Amino acid sequence: MKSFPNNHRKSNHIRRLELPVLAFAIFSVGYPVSPVRAEQVPIAHYVADGRPWKMTTEDGRVTTLVLFENGKGKMTGGPVKLSPKWRPTPDGLCLKPGLLLSERCVQLVRSNNGYVGMRAGEQLFKLER
Repeated sequence: MKSFPNNHRKSNHIRRLELPVLAFAIFSVGYPVSPVRAEQVPIAHYVADGRPWKMTTEDGRVTTLVLFENGKGKMTGGPVKLSPKWRPTPDGLCLKPGLLLSERCVQLVRSNNGYVGMRAGEQLFKLER
C-alpha cells in the first residue's frame, strides 16, 4: 500500500490560524481602538459653531466674535472689522486677530452662560450668549 503525505493536518492547522486573524482584521477595521469621548473634543470646537458670541474684554470693551469650524472667524464692534484665524489647543484656543497682530493663546473655562478666556490665571475676556 502506498502512503500519501498527511497534508490535511497542515491545512487544518493553517485554517485554524486564519480564522482568528481574519476575525481580528474585521473587528479592528470596524471599531476604533479608543472611542472618542466628549472630553477629548477640544473645548474650542464648542465655541466655533458659527454663531455670534458677545465678547467682553477685561477693560470693558464689547465686541462680537464669530468662529467657524474651518479656523476662520469675524470680529465686529471695534474700530476695525477683523477676520481672525484660530486653532484649537487641548484646553482652549489660539487666536490671531489680523495679519499684523500676533497670535494669542488662552485657556477656555466654562461659565454659566458661556466661556471665560484665561492666560496665566488672569481673565482676559468673557464669551456670552
